[in-house]
Amino acid sequence: MDECAASPKPCNFLCKNTEGSYLCSCPRGYSLQPDGKTCRDVDECSTKQHNCQFHCVNTIGGFTCKCPTGFTQHQTACIDNNECAGPNSGCGSRASCVNTPGSFNCECSKGFSLDTSGIECEDVDECSNNHRCQHGCQNMLGGYRCGCPQGYVQHYQWNQCVDENECQGGSVCGSASCYNTLGSFKCVCPSGFDFDQGAGGCQDVNECSAGGNPCIYGCSNTDGGYLCGCPGGFYRAGQGHCMSGSGFTGQFTEGDDEDSLSPEACYECKINGGGKNGRHKRNTDENDITQQHSAVSMASVDTQDSIPMNISLSSLLNKEPLLELLPALQPLENHIRYVITHGNANEHFRLLERHDGKSVLRLGKRPPPPGSYRLEIASLRLFGPRRLHQLERQHDNDYLRGEIGDALRIKLNIHVH
Repeated sequence: MDECAASPKPCNFLCKNTEGSYLCSCPRGYSLQPDGKTCRDVDECSTKQHNCQFHCVNTIGGFTCKCPTGFTQHQTACIDNNECAGPNSGCGSRASCVNTPGSFNCECSKGFSLDTSGIECEDVDECSNNHRCQHGCQNMLGGYRCGCPQGYVQHYQWNQCVDENECQGGSVCGSASCYNTLGSFKCVCPSGFDFDQGAGGCQDVNECSAGGNPCIYGCSNTDGGYLCGCPGGFYRAGQGHCMSGSGFTGQFTEGDDEDSLSPEACYECKINGGGKNGRHKRNTDENDITQQHSAVSMASVDTQDSIPMNISLSSLLNKEPLLELLPALQPLENHIRYVITHGNANEHFRLLERHDGKSVLRLGKRPPPPGSYRLEIASLRLFGPRRLHQLERQHDNDYLRGEIGDALRIKLNIHVH
């Protein structure tokens, strides 16, 4: 019997006759209810029986797909709209448009930030924040520049300070030599001169002024140096030394002022006046010899040549000294020792230091037979490292080299008869 042909039909939608019965079914998009006869719409969106990319909208017997703002519908797929394409991107003139899925962003380059509208870039004032500039800050469009400390100038292209060469002007030091340093400069004068800003150049240092006199017996200031005098009866020898002897036969230069100094005065001036660049300027109007004793001798002996001595053995029976040596510079007093360095292999001579600070050359225990003898005498420095550093701190680094470093070296040509 075909129940599907009966009226009313046993099914609401589709009916299929079977052997001895029938079956009800529903079209696509519907589901058969528990009574086996009626059909109900299927919600494909809630049961996730759809292929929509974004939004699903249920319909009677089916569903439709929808796209969010910023996308274009293409069948069941959504295609992103590129808002940055074309001349009108939606961002301001200084902002860059960056497309995003369904939208876009406006971005700014370094030194700029988005304004309240979110589409235009405005300059960032870095100087109002933590700019880390130590010497002032200058805001610029898209950045900033730090000020420079004294002695530096801002590079015309880069945001950094470069050293200013103050010596390029040629007039900052006057007659002194100008040496550029990082952030500053130095005005350097020759040895024996100090830089005087008021005078605009190098001025001679009066080493013989009160409080700065380096000599023991007498001091004579020279242009760029000084000369130390010796006690009466002594001759100036080498750098800051005095010597006397009864057997001298050579020619010695006498002089009481700068105009009558010995021919080797320039050599002595160079040594005595060496290494005073770092000394402070001493104000004085006194340029004459500063006498600390009643009689000061400025006579000198040339230590570059052999010094001839004529000794009579008969005149030395009372043990008179052949030669007397003593320092003329205060830094050398009690800090040097005079020794015989060559020519005394047979110990015919001996050099002794007395309590009064003088070193005397005498005949040895075995007096020399008549003849000629060549002795070399030198001064040895007795300074320890601590004392040397102390003198450098009190004066300057070249102090030792100029006044202590060059030891006395003399050659004696002794004729004994």
